[in-house]
Amino acid sequence: MPAGFDPTGHVLAGLASVPYAHDVSVLLHTSLAQARRRIPPSVGTLTEVADGVRLTTRAEHLDGAAQMLAVLGWPFTIERPAELRAEVRALAARLLTHADAGE
Repeated sequence: MPAGFDPTGHVLAGLASVPYAHDVSVLLHTSLAQARRRIPPSVGTLTEVADGVRLTTRAEHLDGAAQMLAVLGWPFTIERPAELRAEVRALAARLLTHADAGE
């Protein structure tokens, strides 16, 4: 094994680059330290930028990406794909429907 080689990091980076259907880029309005605590390397790549942290990942289903963003709880800006915006709106509508059920 070459000196300085990180086998765990290599495997996790490989998992994050699996060729799923959608290339996703989202600007998370949080710090890099907070993002690293909540988002494992197997999910995607985190890059510190001027306005927060860019998460780049791949997703087979955009509804799952929308759910992940909701669970994180930070404000975010969707950079791509544009279709992810519709999935976030659909998730918000479902949550509102469930919240209002039984009133």
